[in-house]
This record gives sequence, structure tokens and C-alpha cells, in this order.
Amino acid sequence: MTNTEQRNYDSMANALREAGVAFEDTTWGNDVTASISVLLDTASIWGECEEEFQIYIPNSDVQDPPNEEFNTFAVTLIEQGRTVDFRRPEEVVDYLQSFTN
Repeated sequence: MTNTEQRNYDSMANALREAGVAFEDTTWGNDVTASISVLLDTASIWGECEEEFQIYIPNSDVQDPPNEEFNTFAVTLIEQGRTVDFRRPEEVVDYLQSFTN
């Protein structure tokens, strides 16, 4: 992990802990970026269900995908394959919590 990536990982992990959101480090040694998995009980029109979110951690201060450098937290809702980018960990937490309200 780069220094930037470690700093961003720690910030994301701390924000999740402070919000009471359980998470798991799902980083593999050869991944482009570190990642965190979150399982949330969500409510939908069909009732309660569990949703998995994958949070990819920024590994750089610049956005340069051809060189595998990313400067945003990319959050993927696994079931839908939809990804949303955020600049700050607090924005990620707000997004996750919007699924539980």
C-alpha cells in the first residue's frame, strides 16, 4: 500500500467505526487499490434484505486511470454493479446510511 492509500484506508476505517458500521478488509496483495466490504441490512419494497458494498480506497492524489492511480473512494453496490465516487470518507458513510433509512 502506498502512503496515500494507507492514510485513506485509515480515514475510511475510522469513519466507518465512528458511525458504527461493521466492515471487513477485503484487500488482496495484487489489487490496484485496497478495499473494504460492508454488509448492511436494508429496507426495500420487498422487505428487509442484506446488501453488500465494496469500497475501493484512493491510492493517489491524482486521477490517472491508465496508470492505475485513483483519487476518489469508489463505492460499488455489488448486487446492482453500480459505482458512485466520493471525495471524503464522511460522504461514503452518508451514502451507506441512506440505504438503512
